[in-house]
Amino acid sequence: MKRFLPLLAFILLPLALSACASHLDKKEGYLREAGFRTVKPSTPDQIAHFQSLRKGHITHETRNGQTMFMLADERTNTLLVGSETEFQNYQEILYAKSVEPGKKTAKFTKGLENVWNQGWGSVLGSLVPQ
Repeated sequence: MKRFLPLLAFILLPLALSACASHLDKKEGYLREAGFRTVKPSTPDQIAHFQSLRKGHITHETRNGQTMFMLADERTNTLLVGSETEFQNYQEILYAKSVEPGKKTAKFTKGLENVWNQGWGSVLGSLVPQ
């Protein structure tokens, strides 16, 4: 079994990395859709600040009384930058993508209907007190 562990790691590592990349791609796409703009750090101070940010995570900073949200992408050496309004748009997009109103409810209802129609209705119905 121990000799298969390196092989298993060799197979699973690329899968894990691709899952992270696709998650980051989705996040970046949603941020762009929300109105975030791409900024390429160019001055030494900007580059140093970029390098200090946690990669792949949205961070926020307040400067001159204005809160800015940033996502550092080390693959492209760029920042996605947005204001509170764009971040609010991003959160609404995430909510809309994760909930998909009506879709999950319809799927659950259809599944329940299938269980009921397969003969479980009489069994489940007998469990409900009259």
